[in-house]
Amino acid sequence: MSSKLIAKAKKLLAQETRTWPSGQPSFPNGFGEKLSIALAYPHRYYTAMSNLGFQTVHRLFNEQPNTVCQRVFLPDPEDVAEYRRTETPLFSLESQQPVRSFDILAFSISYENDYPHLLQMMELARIPLRNQERTGADPLVMAGGATVLMNPEPLADFVDFFVIGEAEVIAGPLIQVLREGKVQGKSKEELLNELMTIEGIYVPQFYSVTYRPEGTIESWIPRETAPPRVKRVWLKNLNSSLTVSSLLTPNTELSGMFLLELSRGCHRRCRFCAGCYTYFPHRVRDGPRLQEMALRASGPGTKVGLVGAAISDYPDLLSLGREVLHSQRPLSFSSLRVDSLTPELADLIRDSGQKTITLAPEAGSERMRRIIRKGFTEQEIIHAAEVLTDRGIRSFRLYFMIGLPEEKTEDIKGIVDLTKKIRHHIRERSRGKKGAERILLSLNPFVPKPGTPFQWHPFEDVRNLNEKIKMVRRGLRQEKGVSVAADVPKWSYLQTLLSRGDRRVGRFLLAAHALGGNWPQAYRSVDVNPDFYVYRERAWEENFPWDFIDHGINKELLWAEYQQAFKE
Repeated sequence: MSSKLIAKAKKLLAQETRTWPSGQPSFPNGFGEKLSIALAYPHRYYTAMSNLGFQTVHRLFNEQPNTVCQRVFLPDPEDVAEYRRTETPLFSLESQQPVRSFDILAFSISYENDYPHLLQMMELARIPLRNQERTGADPLVMAGGATVLMNPEPLADFVDFFVIGEAEVIAGPLIQVLREGKVQGKSKEELLNELMTIEGIYVPQFYSVTYRPEGTIESWIPRETAPPRVKRVWLKNLNSSLTVSSLLTPNTELSGMFLLELSRGCHRRCRFCAGCYTYFPHRVRDGPRLQEMALRASGPGTKVGLVGAAISDYPDLLSLGREVLHSQRPLSFSSLRVDSLTPELADLIRDSGQKTITLAPEAGSERMRRIIRKGFTEQEIIHAAEVLTDRGIRSFRLYFMIGLPEEKTEDIKGIVDLTKKIRHHIRERSRGKKGAERILLSLNPFVPKPGTPFQWHPFEDVRNLNEKIKMVRRGLRQEKGVSVAADVPKWSYLQTLLSRGDRRVGRFLLAAHALGGNWPQAYRSVDVNPDFYVYRERAWEENFPWDFIDHGINKELLWAEYQQAFKE
Protein backbone atom coordinates (compact mmCIF):
# COMPACT_ATOMS: atom_id res chain seq x y z
CA MET A 1 0.00 0.00 0.00
CA SER A 2 1.31 3.44 -0.90
CA SER A 3 1.98 5.53 2.21
CA LYS A 4 1.65 8.65 0.06
CA LEU A 5 -1.90 7.74 -1.03
CA ILE A 6 -2.91 6.76 2.50
CA ALA A 7 -1.58 10.06 3.89
CA LYS A 8 -3.59 12.00 1.29
CA ALA A 9 -6.78 10.13 2.21
CA LYS A 10 -6.30 10.81 5.91
CA LYS A 11 -5.67 14.49 5.22
CA LEU A 12 -8.95 14.78 3.27
CA LEU A 13 -10.80 13.06 6.11
CA ALA A 14 -9.27 15.37 8.71
CA GLN A 15 -10.54 18.42 6.84
CA GLU A 16 -14.15 17.21 6.69
CA THR A 17 -16.89 18.36 9.05
CA ARG A 18 -19.88 16.16 9.78
CA THR A 19 -23.33 17.76 9.90
CA TRP A 20 -25.20 14.48 10.40
CA PRO A 21 -24.69 12.13 13.37
CA SER A 22 -23.37 8.95 11.76
CA GLY A 23 -20.24 7.58 13.37
CA GLN A 24 -17.71 5.90 11.11
CA PRO A 25 -15.39 3.62 13.11
CA SER A 26 -12.21 2.26 11.56
CA PHE A 27 -12.05 -1.37 10.42
CA PRO A 28 -8.34 -2.29 10.27
CA ASN A 29 -8.96 -6.02 9.89
CA GLY A 30 -12.12 -6.21 7.77
CA PHE A 31 -15.80 -5.67 8.51
CA GLY A 32 -16.78 -8.92 10.21
CA GLU A 33 -20.49 -9.72 9.96
CA LYS A 34 -21.41 -6.21 8.84
CA LEU A 35 -22.51 -5.72 5.25
CA SER A 36 -19.76 -3.59 3.69
CA ILE A 37 -20.48 -1.20 0.81
CA ALA A 38 -17.90 0.78 -1.15
CA LEU A 39 -19.93 3.72 -2.47
CA ALA A 40 -18.12 4.99 -5.56
CA TYR A 41 -18.55 8.27 -7.39
CA PRO A 42 -16.90 7.94 -10.82
CA HIS A 43 -15.13 11.27 -10.63
CA ARG A 44 -12.57 12.98 -8.42
CA TYR A 45 -13.19 13.92 -4.78
CA TYR A 46 -13.29 17.63 -5.69
CA THR A 47 -16.32 17.06 -7.96
CA ALA A 48 -17.99 14.22 -6.08
CA MET A 49 -18.31 15.96 -2.73
CA SER A 50 -20.41 18.71 -4.32
CA ASN A 51 -22.99 16.08 -5.34
CA LEU A 52 -25.89 16.04 -2.88
CA GLY A 53 -27.29 12.75 -4.17
CA PHE A 54 -24.00 10.96 -3.50
CA GLN A 55 -23.84 12.31 0.04
CA THR A 56 -27.46 11.32 0.64
CA VAL A 57 -26.94 7.70 -0.45
CA HIS A 58 -23.84 7.51 1.77
CA ARG A 59 -25.90 8.61 4.77
CA LEU A 60 -28.88 6.36 3.95
CA PHE A 61 -26.71 3.25 3.66
CA ASN A 62 -24.90 3.99 6.91
CA GLU A 63 -28.23 4.41 8.72
CA GLN A 64 -29.13 0.78 7.97
CA PRO A 65 -28.44 -1.72 10.79
CA ASN A 66 -25.24 -3.81 10.66
CA THR A 67 -24.09 -1.95 7.56
CA VAL A 68 -20.97 0.09 6.90
CA CYS A 69 -20.68 2.28 3.81
CA GLN A 70 -17.42 3.99 2.85
CA ARG A 71 -16.62 6.28 -0.05
CA VAL A 72 -14.42 5.69 -3.10
CA PHE A 73 -13.44 8.22 -5.76
CA LEU A 74 -11.67 8.34 -9.08
CA PRO A 75 -8.06 9.16 -8.16
CA ASP A 76 -6.46 12.38 -9.35
CA PRO A 77 -4.24 11.84 -12.44
CA GLU A 78 -1.03 11.91 -10.43
CA ASP A 79 -2.54 9.44 -7.96
CA VAL A 80 -3.47 7.00 -10.73
CA ALA A 81 0.22 6.83 -11.58
CA GLU A 82 1.05 6.25 -7.90
CA TYR A 83 -1.53 3.44 -7.62
CA ARG A 84 0.05 1.70 -10.61
CA ARG A 85 3.66 2.36 -9.66
CA THR A 86 3.21 0.91 -6.16
CA GLU A 87 0.70 -1.78 -7.24
CA THR A 88 -1.71 -0.47 -4.61
CA PRO A 89 -5.33 -1.61 -5.15
CA LEU A 90 -7.95 1.16 -5.13
CA PHE A 91 -9.09 1.67 -1.52
CA SER A 92 -11.85 3.39 0.44
CA LEU A 93 -11.41 6.86 1.87
CA GLU A 94 -12.54 6.18 5.44
CA SER A 95 -10.46 3.15 6.40
CA GLN A 96 -8.22 2.66 3.35
CA GLN A 97 -9.55 -0.87 2.85
CA PRO A 98 -9.17 -2.33 -0.68
CA VAL A 99 -12.40 -1.94 -2.64
CA ARG A 100 -12.24 -5.58 -3.68
CA SER A 101 -12.57 -6.59 0.01
CA PHE A 102 -16.07 -5.03 0.27
CA ASP A 103 -19.25 -7.05 -0.22
CA ILE A 104 -20.79 -4.44 -2.56
CA LEU A 105 -19.32 -1.91 -4.96
CA ALA A 106 -22.07 0.68 -5.52
CA PHE A 107 -21.69 3.38 -8.19
CA SER A 108 -23.62 6.64 -7.91
CA ILE A 109 -23.70 8.10 -11.43
CA SER A 110 -24.92 11.54 -12.44
CA TYR A 111 -23.33 12.06 -15.88
CA GLU A 112 -22.95 9.75 -18.86
CA ASN A 113 -19.45 11.01 -19.64
CA ASP A 114 -18.34 9.47 -16.32
CA TYR A 115 -19.08 5.93 -17.59
CA PRO A 116 -15.47 5.34 -18.70
CA HIS A 117 -14.39 6.12 -15.14
CA LEU A 118 -16.34 3.08 -13.89
CA LEU A 119 -14.08 0.79 -15.86
CA GLN A 120 -10.96 2.66 -14.78
CA MET A 121 -11.94 2.39 -11.11
CA MET A 122 -12.74 -1.32 -11.35
CA GLU A 123 -9.42 -1.93 -13.06
CA LEU A 124 -7.55 -0.04 -10.32
CA ALA A 125 -9.51 -2.07 -7.74
CA ARG A 126 -8.51 -5.29 -9.58
CA ILE A 127 -12.10 -6.30 -10.13
CA PRO A 128 -12.97 -7.94 -13.51
CA LEU A 129 -14.80 -5.42 -15.70
CA ARG A 130 -17.47 -7.65 -17.24
CA ASN A 131 -20.08 -9.06 -14.88
CA GLN A 132 -19.85 -12.51 -16.51
CA GLU A 133 -16.15 -12.70 -15.63
CA ARG A 134 -16.63 -12.01 -11.91
CA THR A 135 -16.99 -14.76 -9.32
CA GLY A 136 -18.45 -14.99 -5.83
CA ALA A 137 -15.11 -13.77 -4.49
CA ASP A 138 -15.62 -10.38 -6.17
CA PRO A 139 -17.89 -7.63 -4.84
CA LEU A 140 -21.40 -7.48 -6.24
CA VAL A 141 -21.50 -4.38 -8.47
CA MET A 142 -24.56 -2.16 -8.44
CA ALA A 143 -25.31 1.29 -9.88
CA GLY A 144 -27.92 4.00 -9.48
CA GLY A 145 -28.33 7.70 -10.09
CA ALA A 146 -29.79 10.09 -12.64
CA THR A 147 -28.33 8.50 -15.77
CA VAL A 148 -29.24 4.97 -14.66
CA LEU A 149 -32.79 6.14 -14.04
CA MET A 150 -33.01 7.25 -17.69
CA ASN A 151 -31.21 4.37 -19.42
CA PRO A 152 -28.88 1.81 -17.78
CA GLU A 153 -28.36 -0.38 -20.87
CA PRO A 154 -24.90 0.86 -21.99
CA LEU A 155 -23.58 -0.42 -18.63
CA ALA A 156 -25.48 -3.73 -18.68
CA ASP A 157 -22.34 -5.83 -19.34
CA PHE A 158 -20.45 -4.34 -16.39
CA VAL A 159 -23.02 -3.92 -13.58
CA ASP A 160 -24.73 -6.83 -11.79
CA PHE A 161 -27.88 -4.89 -10.90
CA PHE A 162 -29.27 -1.37 -11.10
CA VAL A 163 -31.44 0.73 -8.81
CA ILE A 164 -34.17 2.36 -10.91
CA GLY A 165 -35.51 5.14 -8.75
CA GLU A 166 -34.89 7.17 -5.63
CA ALA A 167 -32.64 5.81 -2.89
CA GLU A 168 -34.85 6.87 0.03
CA VAL A 169 -37.48 4.31 -1.00
CA ILE A 170 -35.27 1.38 -1.87
CA ALA A 171 -32.34 1.56 0.55
CA GLY A 172 -34.09 -0.33 3.37
CA PRO A 173 -35.38 -3.41 1.47
CA LEU A 174 -32.24 -3.56 -0.68
CA ILE A 175 -29.85 -3.59 2.29
CA GLN A 176 -31.98 -6.14 4.13
CA VAL A 177 -31.75 -8.64 1.26
CA LEU A 178 -28.00 -8.07 0.83
CA ARG A 179 -27.27 -8.31 4.56
CA GLU A 180 -29.30 -11.50 5.02
CA GLY A 181 -27.68 -12.94 1.91
CA LYS A 182 -24.24 -12.38 3.41
CA VAL A 183 -25.18 -13.96 6.74
CA GLN A 184 -26.74 -16.99 5.01
CA GLY A 185 -23.86 -17.36 2.56
CA LYS A 186 -26.03 -17.09 -0.54
CA SER A 187 -24.42 -17.34 -3.96
CA LYS A 188 -24.35 -14.44 -6.41
CA GLU A 189 -27.07 -16.08 -8.52
CA GLU A 190 -29.30 -16.60 -5.48
CA LEU A 191 -28.84 -13.00 -4.41
CA LEU A 192 -29.67 -11.63 -7.85
CA ASN A 193 -32.79 -13.79 -8.04
CA GLU A 194 -33.96 -12.40 -4.73
CA LEU A 195 -33.04 -8.81 -5.60
CA MET A 196 -35.07 -9.10 -8.79
CA THR A 197 -38.25 -9.33 -6.71
CA ILE A 198 -37.70 -5.86 -5.19
CA GLU A 199 -39.59 -3.13 -7.00
CA GLY A 200 -37.11 -0.79 -8.65
CA ILE A 201 -34.30 -3.35 -9.07
CA TYR A 202 -33.16 -4.28 -12.58
CA VAL A 203 -30.90 -7.31 -13.15
CA PRO A 204 -29.81 -7.16 -16.81
CA GLN A 205 -28.67 -10.79 -17.07
CA PHE A 206 -32.28 -11.89 -16.57
CA TYR A 207 -33.32 -10.22 -19.83
CA SER A 208 -32.27 -10.88 -23.42
CA VAL A 209 -32.45 -8.44 -26.33
CA THR A 210 -32.87 -9.26 -30.01
CA TYR A 211 -32.21 -6.88 -32.90
CA ARG A 212 -33.65 -6.37 -36.37
CA PRO A 213 -31.33 -6.45 -39.40
CA GLU A 214 -31.27 -2.63 -39.58
CA GLY A 215 -30.07 -2.49 -35.95
CA THR A 216 -33.16 -1.43 -34.02
CA ILE A 217 -34.45 -3.49 -31.08
CA GLU A 218 -36.86 -6.25 -32.07
CA SER A 219 -37.69 -7.63 -28.62
CA TRP A 220 -36.75 -7.40 -24.97
CA ILE A 221 -37.45 -10.77 -23.37
CA PRO A 222 -37.48 -11.29 -19.57
CA ARG A 223 -36.62 -14.57 -17.95
CA GLU A 224 -39.73 -16.51 -16.91
CA THR A 225 -39.69 -15.18 -13.32
CA ALA A 226 -38.53 -11.64 -14.13
CA PRO A 227 -41.05 -8.77 -14.32
CA PRO A 228 -41.89 -7.67 -17.89
CA ARG A 229 -41.18 -4.05 -16.97
CA VAL A 230 -39.15 -2.45 -14.19
CA LYS A 231 -41.09 0.17 -12.27
CA ARG A 232 -39.30 3.32 -11.15
CA VAL A 233 -39.70 3.88 -7.40
CA TRP A 234 -40.02 7.40 -6.02
CA LEU A 235 -40.46 9.13 -2.70
CA LYS A 236 -44.05 10.32 -2.51
CA ASN A 237 -43.60 12.49 0.59
CA LEU A 238 -40.35 14.45 0.48
CA ASN A 239 -40.84 15.56 4.08
CA SER A 240 -40.31 11.98 5.23
CA SER A 241 -36.61 12.19 4.34
CA LEU A 242 -34.58 15.37 4.17
CA THR A 243 -31.85 15.67 1.56
CA VAL A 244 -29.03 17.78 2.97
CA SER A 245 -25.24 17.76 3.12
CA SER A 246 -23.96 15.28 5.68
CA LEU A 247 -20.32 16.27 5.17
CA LEU A 248 -18.69 19.63 4.52
CA THR A 249 -15.21 20.00 3.07
CA PRO A 250 -13.09 22.87 1.75
CA ASN A 251 -11.67 20.55 -0.94
CA THR A 252 -14.56 20.76 -3.36
CA GLU A 253 -16.15 23.02 -5.94
CA LEU A 254 -18.80 24.19 -3.44
CA SER A 255 -16.26 24.66 -0.68
CA GLY A 256 -17.81 24.35 2.79
CA MET A 257 -21.35 24.89 1.47
CA PHE A 258 -24.29 23.23 3.24
CA LEU A 259 -26.66 22.01 0.49
CA LEU A 260 -30.40 21.85 1.05
CA GLU A 261 -32.81 20.24 -1.45
CA LEU A 262 -36.07 22.22 -1.61
CA SER A 263 -37.92 20.23 -4.26
CA ARG A 264 -37.62 17.36 -6.70
CA GLY A 265 -38.81 17.31 -10.28
CA CYS A 266 -40.37 20.33 -11.96
CA HIS A 267 -43.90 21.30 -12.96
CA ARG A 268 -42.77 23.45 -15.94
CA ARG A 269 -42.33 20.45 -18.29
CA CYS A 270 -39.75 21.96 -20.66
CA ARG A 271 -39.55 19.47 -23.51
CA PHE A 272 -35.76 18.98 -23.32
CA CYS A 273 -35.51 18.55 -19.55
CA ALA A 274 -34.86 15.07 -18.15
CA GLY A 275 -35.45 16.30 -14.60
CA CYS A 276 -39.06 17.21 -15.36
CA TYR A 277 -39.95 13.75 -16.63
CA THR A 278 -37.68 11.21 -14.93
CA TYR A 279 -38.34 12.78 -11.52
CA PHE A 280 -42.06 13.25 -12.17
CA PRO A 281 -44.19 14.30 -10.31
CA HIS A 282 -43.02 17.64 -8.95
CA ARG A 283 -42.73 17.55 -5.13
CA VAL A 284 -41.76 20.18 -2.56
CA ARG A 285 -40.67 20.13 1.07
CA ASP A 286 -42.14 22.16 3.92
CA GLY A 287 -40.23 25.38 4.49
CA PRO A 288 -40.28 25.34 8.32
CA ARG A 289 -38.74 21.86 8.44
CA LEU A 290 -36.00 22.87 6.02
CA GLN A 291 -35.36 26.01 8.02
CA GLU A 292 -34.98 24.01 11.22
CA MET A 293 -32.53 21.62 9.54
CA ALA A 294 -30.47 24.42 7.99
CA LEU A 295 -30.07 26.15 11.35
CA ARG A 296 -29.38 22.95 13.29
CA ALA A 297 -26.87 21.36 10.92
CA SER A 298 -24.87 24.39 9.84
CA GLY A 299 -23.08 26.96 11.94
CA PRO A 300 -23.14 30.76 11.62
CA GLY A 301 -21.06 31.83 8.64
CA THR A 302 -21.67 28.58 6.76
CA LYS A 303 -23.08 29.28 3.31
CA VAL A 304 -26.38 27.49 2.61
CA GLY A 305 -26.89 26.38 -1.00
CA LEU A 306 -30.49 25.93 -2.14
CA VAL A 307 -30.95 23.02 -4.55
CA GLY A 308 -33.85 22.28 -6.86
CA ALA A 309 -34.93 22.27 -10.50
CA ALA A 310 -36.78 25.60 -10.23
CA ILE A 311 -35.60 27.41 -7.10
CA SER A 312 -37.58 30.59 -7.74
CA ASP A 313 -40.82 28.56 -7.97
CA TYR A 314 -40.42 27.20 -4.44
CA PRO A 315 -43.43 28.52 -2.42
CA ASP A 316 -41.57 29.04 0.89
CA LEU A 317 -38.44 30.52 -0.66
CA LEU A 318 -38.77 34.04 0.75
CA SER A 319 -39.57 33.04 4.33
CA LEU A 320 -36.91 30.30 4.35
CA GLY A 321 -34.28 32.56 2.84
CA ARG A 322 -34.99 35.44 5.23
CA GLU A 323 -34.72 33.22 8.30
CA VAL A 324 -31.45 31.69 7.08
CA LEU A 325 -29.96 35.13 6.40
CA HIS A 326 -31.20 36.40 9.77
CA SER A 327 -29.25 33.57 11.43
CA GLN A 328 -25.96 34.88 9.93
CA ARG A 329 -25.74 32.19 7.24
CA PRO A 330 -25.12 33.42 3.68
CA LEU A 331 -27.33 32.04 0.89
CA SER A 332 -26.45 30.69 -2.54
CA PHE A 333 -29.02 30.30 -5.33
CA SER A 334 -28.70 28.08 -8.38
CA SER A 335 -30.23 29.05 -11.73
CA LEU A 336 -33.35 31.25 -11.46
CA ARG A 337 -36.35 31.40 -13.78
CA VAL A 338 -36.77 34.92 -15.09
CA ASP A 339 -40.58 34.79 -15.07
CA SER A 340 -40.75 34.08 -11.34
CA LEU A 341 -38.14 36.61 -10.23
CA THR A 342 -40.03 39.11 -8.08
CA PRO A 343 -38.63 42.32 -6.53
CA GLU A 344 -38.86 40.62 -3.13
CA LEU A 345 -36.77 37.68 -4.35
CA ALA A 346 -34.27 40.09 -5.91
CA ASP A 347 -33.99 41.83 -2.51
CA LEU A 348 -33.28 38.46 -0.89
CA ILE A 349 -30.56 37.71 -3.46
CA ARG A 350 -28.99 41.12 -2.84
CA ASP A 351 -29.06 40.61 0.91
CA SER A 352 -27.47 37.17 0.51
CA GLY A 353 -24.34 38.78 -0.89
CA GLN A 354 -24.29 36.61 -4.01
CA LYS A 355 -22.40 38.55 -6.67
CA THR A 356 -23.10 36.43 -9.76
CA ILE A 357 -26.53 35.18 -10.79
CA THR A 358 -27.31 32.50 -13.36
CA LEU A 359 -30.23 33.00 -15.75
CA ALA A 360 -31.17 30.38 -18.34
CA PRO A 361 -32.91 31.81 -21.42
CA GLU A 362 -31.92 28.49 -23.13
CA ALA A 363 -32.69 29.89 -26.62
CA GLY A 364 -32.12 33.20 -28.35
CA SER A 365 -35.51 33.60 -30.02
CA GLU A 366 -39.07 33.41 -28.75
CA ARG A 367 -39.86 30.90 -31.51
CA MET A 368 -37.25 28.51 -30.13
CA ARG A 369 -38.42 29.06 -26.57
CA ARG A 370 -41.94 28.11 -27.62
CA ILE A 371 -40.62 24.96 -29.32
CA ILE A 372 -38.79 23.83 -26.19
CA ARG A 373 -41.65 25.08 -23.98
CA LYS A 374 -39.48 27.39 -21.96
CA GLY A 375 -42.41 29.72 -21.62
CA PHE A 376 -41.14 33.27 -21.18
CA THR A 377 -40.54 36.29 -23.38
CA GLU A 378 -37.55 38.42 -24.23
CA GLN A 379 -39.10 41.26 -22.24
CA GLU A 380 -39.26 39.06 -19.13
CA ILE A 381 -35.59 38.09 -19.53
CA ILE A 382 -34.47 41.70 -19.84
CA HIS A 383 -36.72 42.80 -16.98
CA ALA A 384 -35.19 40.16 -14.69
CA ALA A 385 -31.68 41.40 -15.52
CA GLU A 386 -32.79 44.98 -14.82
CA VAL A 387 -34.38 44.10 -11.47
CA LEU A 388 -31.18 42.38 -10.36
CA THR A 389 -28.96 45.15 -11.68
CA ASP A 390 -30.95 47.73 -9.72
CA ARG A 391 -29.94 45.81 -6.60
CA GLY A 392 -26.24 45.93 -7.38
CA ILE A 393 -25.85 42.59 -9.16
CA ARG A 394 -23.88 43.18 -12.35
CA SER A 395 -22.32 39.78 -13.03
CA PHE A 396 -24.45 37.24 -14.88
CA ARG A 397 -24.10 33.76 -16.28
CA LEU A 398 -26.43 33.14 -19.23
CA TYR A 399 -27.13 29.56 -20.31
CA PHE A 400 -28.08 28.82 -23.90
CA MET A 401 -28.46 25.59 -25.87
CA ILE A 402 -27.54 25.13 -29.50
CA GLY A 403 -28.60 22.37 -31.87
CA LEU A 404 -32.23 22.41 -30.70
CA PRO A 405 -35.01 20.94 -32.87
CA GLU A 406 -35.97 23.18 -35.82
CA GLU A 407 -33.14 25.60 -35.02
CA LYS A 408 -32.24 28.05 -37.79
CA THR A 409 -29.44 30.54 -38.37
CA GLU A 410 -31.60 33.41 -37.14
CA ASP A 411 -32.08 31.59 -33.83
CA ILE A 412 -28.30 31.51 -33.32
CA LYS A 413 -28.12 35.19 -34.23
CA GLY A 414 -30.86 35.66 -31.65
CA ILE A 415 -28.47 34.47 -28.93
CA VAL A 416 -26.04 37.21 -29.94
CA ASP A 417 -28.76 39.86 -30.18
CA LEU A 418 -30.35 38.95 -26.83
CA THR A 419 -26.97 38.99 -25.08
CA LYS A 420 -26.24 42.43 -26.50
CA LYS A 421 -29.63 43.70 -25.35
CA ILE A 422 -29.10 42.36 -21.83
CA ARG A 423 -25.66 43.96 -21.70
CA HIS A 424 -27.08 47.28 -22.94
CA HIS A 425 -29.80 47.33 -20.29
CA ILE A 426 -27.34 46.38 -17.55
CA ARG A 427 -25.04 49.22 -18.60
CA GLU A 428 -27.88 51.73 -18.70
CA ARG A 429 -29.08 50.76 -15.21
CA SER A 430 -25.48 50.82 -13.88
CA ARG A 431 -24.48 54.18 -15.32
CA GLY A 432 -22.54 56.23 -12.79
CA LYS A 433 -21.92 53.26 -10.46
CA LYS A 434 -18.54 51.74 -9.63
CA GLY A 435 -17.34 48.55 -11.26
CA ALA A 436 -18.08 46.99 -14.64
CA GLU A 437 -20.76 44.62 -15.76
CA ARG A 438 -19.74 41.07 -16.69
CA ILE A 439 -21.60 38.43 -18.68
CA LEU A 440 -20.39 34.86 -19.09
CA LEU A 441 -22.30 33.20 -21.90
CA SER A 442 -22.43 29.40 -21.65
CA LEU A 443 -23.22 27.46 -24.84
CA ASN A 444 -24.28 23.85 -24.45
CA PRO A 445 -25.03 21.48 -27.35
CA PHE A 446 -28.51 20.02 -26.95
CA VAL A 447 -28.42 16.31 -26.03
CA PRO A 448 -31.77 14.51 -26.54
CA LYS A 449 -32.50 12.58 -23.36
CA PRO A 450 -34.42 9.32 -22.81
CA GLY A 451 -37.87 9.69 -21.31
CA THR A 452 -38.44 13.23 -22.64
CA PRO A 453 -40.54 14.47 -25.60
CA PHE A 454 -37.32 15.06 -27.56
CA GLN A 455 -36.11 11.45 -27.18
CA TRP A 456 -37.04 10.85 -30.83
CA HIS A 457 -34.91 13.74 -32.10
CA PRO A 458 -31.35 13.37 -33.48
CA PHE A 459 -28.25 15.13 -32.19
CA GLU A 460 -26.98 18.02 -34.32
CA ASP A 461 -23.97 17.33 -36.54
CA VAL A 462 -20.74 18.15 -34.66
CA ARG A 463 -19.43 20.28 -37.54
CA ASN A 464 -22.60 22.37 -37.55
CA LEU A 465 -22.36 22.86 -33.79
CA ASN A 466 -18.78 24.06 -34.08
CA GLU A 467 -19.86 26.58 -36.72
CA LYS A 468 -22.68 27.83 -34.48
CA ILE A 469 -20.25 28.32 -31.60
CA LYS A 470 -17.95 30.29 -33.92
CA MET A 471 -20.92 32.39 -35.05
CA VAL A 472 -21.75 33.37 -31.47
CA ARG A 473 -18.10 34.11 -30.64
CA ARG A 474 -17.74 36.32 -33.72
CA GLY A 475 -20.97 38.14 -32.95
CA LEU A 476 -19.87 39.01 -29.41
CA ARG A 477 -16.17 39.58 -30.06
CA GLN A 478 -16.46 43.37 -29.77
CA GLU A 479 -18.71 43.32 -26.69
CA LYS A 480 -16.66 44.46 -23.73
CA GLY A 481 -17.30 42.50 -20.56
CA VAL A 482 -18.85 39.53 -22.42
CA SER A 483 -17.06 36.17 -22.58
CA VAL A 484 -18.20 32.93 -24.20
CA ALA A 485 -17.63 29.42 -22.88
CA ALA A 486 -18.82 26.40 -24.84
CA ASP A 487 -19.02 22.67 -24.22
CA VAL A 488 -16.96 20.75 -26.79
CA PRO A 489 -19.42 19.22 -29.31
CA LYS A 490 -17.41 15.99 -29.69
CA TRP A 491 -17.95 15.28 -25.99
CA SER A 492 -21.66 16.06 -26.31
CA TYR A 493 -21.67 13.53 -29.18
CA LEU A 494 -20.24 10.97 -26.75
CA GLN A 495 -22.82 11.92 -24.13
CA THR A 496 -25.60 11.33 -26.67
CA LEU A 497 -24.14 7.94 -27.59
CA LEU A 498 -23.99 6.85 -23.96
CA SER A 499 -27.39 8.37 -23.18
CA ARG A 500 -29.36 6.83 -26.06
CA GLY A 501 -27.42 3.60 -26.57
CA ASP A 502 -28.39 -0.03 -26.06
CA ARG A 503 -26.23 -2.83 -24.67
CA ARG A 504 -24.00 -2.88 -27.75
CA VAL A 505 -22.68 0.58 -26.78
CA GLY A 506 -20.80 -1.13 -23.96
CA ARG A 507 -18.36 -2.32 -26.64
CA PHE A 508 -17.29 1.29 -27.21
CA LEU A 509 -16.63 1.68 -23.49
CA LEU A 510 -14.45 -1.42 -23.44
CA ALA A 511 -12.59 -0.34 -26.56
CA ALA A 512 -11.96 3.19 -25.30
CA HIS A 513 -10.76 1.79 -21.98
CA ALA A 514 -8.31 -0.54 -23.72
CA LEU A 515 -7.13 2.34 -25.94
CA GLY A 516 -6.45 4.72 -23.07
CA GLY A 517 -9.43 6.98 -23.82
CA ASN A 518 -8.82 7.33 -27.56
CA TRP A 519 -12.47 7.66 -28.60
CA PRO A 520 -11.98 8.25 -32.35
CA GLN A 521 -10.03 5.00 -32.53
CA ALA A 522 -12.63 3.26 -30.34
CA TYR A 523 -15.40 4.33 -32.73
CA ARG A 524 -13.47 2.77 -35.62
CA SER A 525 -12.59 -0.45 -33.80
CA VAL A 526 -16.14 -1.57 -32.94
CA ASP A 527 -18.37 -3.24 -35.53
CA VAL A 528 -21.26 -0.86 -34.73
CA ASN A 529 -21.67 2.62 -36.20
CA PRO A 530 -21.96 5.18 -33.35
CA ASP A 531 -23.81 7.57 -35.68
CA PHE A 532 -26.68 5.06 -35.64
CA TYR A 533 -27.41 6.08 -32.05
CA VAL A 534 -26.50 9.76 -32.31
CA TYR A 535 -27.58 11.22 -35.66
CA ARG A 536 -30.65 9.10 -36.46
CA GLU A 537 -34.16 10.43 -35.89
CA ARG A 538 -36.33 7.75 -34.30
CA ALA A 539 -39.69 6.60 -35.63
CA TRP A 540 -42.73 6.64 -33.35
CA GLU A 541 -43.00 2.85 -33.31
CA GLU A 542 -39.34 2.15 -32.51
CA ASN A 543 -38.54 0.18 -29.37
CA PHE A 544 -36.13 2.23 -27.28
CA PRO A 545 -33.46 0.56 -25.10
CA TRP A 546 -35.10 2.19 -22.06
CA ASP A 547 -38.72 1.34 -22.85
CA PHE A 548 -38.67 -1.45 -20.27
CA ILE A 549 -38.60 1.18 -17.51
CA ASP A 550 -42.00 2.33 -16.28
CA HIS A 551 -41.33 5.99 -15.48
CA GLY A 552 -45.00 6.65 -14.77
CA ILE A 553 -45.49 8.73 -17.93
CA ASN A 554 -47.28 7.35 -20.98
CA LYS A 555 -45.09 7.21 -24.11
CA GLU A 556 -48.02 8.46 -26.20
CA LEU A 557 -48.10 11.65 -24.13
CA LEU A 558 -44.40 12.25 -24.78
CA TRP A 559 -44.96 11.72 -28.52
CA ALA A 560 -47.87 14.17 -28.48
CA GLU A 561 -45.60 16.77 -26.82
CA TYR A 562 -42.93 16.12 -29.46
CA GLN A 563 -45.43 16.70 -32.26
CA GLN A 564 -46.77 19.81 -30.54
CA ALA A 565 -43.27 21.30 -30.50
CA PHE A 566 -43.26 21.47 -34.30
CA LYS A 567 -46.63 23.24 -34.31
CA GLU A 568 -45.12 26.08 -32.28
